[in-house]
Amino acid sequence: MALSETEVARWSRQLLLPGMGEASQELLRGARVRVTGGGLATAPAIYYLAAAGVGTIWIEDSDPVTPGCGAGFALGPEDEGRAKGAALVEFGRWASGFLAADPYRAGSRPTALVVCGSSLDVSRAIADEARLLRLPHVVADVDGQGGAVTTVPVGSPCYSCGSRPGLGAAPTAEGGAAMGALAALELVLLLTGASTEPRARRIEVFRGTPLVRATARQAGCACAGPAAAGLAP
Repeated sequence: MALSETEVARWSRQLLLPGMGEASQELLRGARVRVTGGGLATAPAIYYLAAAGVGTIWIEDSDPVTPGCGAGFALGPEDEGRAKGAALVEFGRWASGFLAADPYRAGSRPTALVVCGSSLDVSRAIADEARLLRLPHVVADVDGQGGAVTTVPVGSPCYSCGSRPGLGAAPTAEGGAAMGALAALELVLLLTGASTEPRARRIEVFRGTPLVRATARQAGCACAGPAAAGLAP
């Protein structure tokens, strides 16, 4: 369905960007994105996905809101003790009146995932689930005030192939904000095809400087099995 006049007005500047346009915006409106992992990048990713025009976001986070949960700009003291996922659903609806935000329900079929893992092990487990379900996904890892974002189209080298240990610094809210925003941008580019650069890639940010590299499949990795046949190497 074509964009309404209200939607065109809302995203008028975005529609002018190279590679975007009404067709791309319609793809975003029709997308169902599951945001999961419970890490510091979660709230920023939700905000920027909503701002970009993603139509549906399913949020999965059953941990309680605490003073140190890293969502201070999204959640306030009145939210403490609530399930973070439910509170972030309300935040997402506030961020965009065009967004349908709801808690993720088991069995729902998203278009794509944004994985904001609270640890590398959590990110790896969810990313592997997405790979097996043949769902494109973007993984945000926070490392100090920086981190990395790994983009995994269907059939491409998996998150485990593309990731590598960082500095091991304690995650910060600043790092979460940067990686959440970057993960949202990478997912928008992945869903719309608005970039001609390699989509299977990893962006590492250290001291404000990004390093972009295409990911490569590691020998013997499970992602090289039959599901990857004929797709990205």
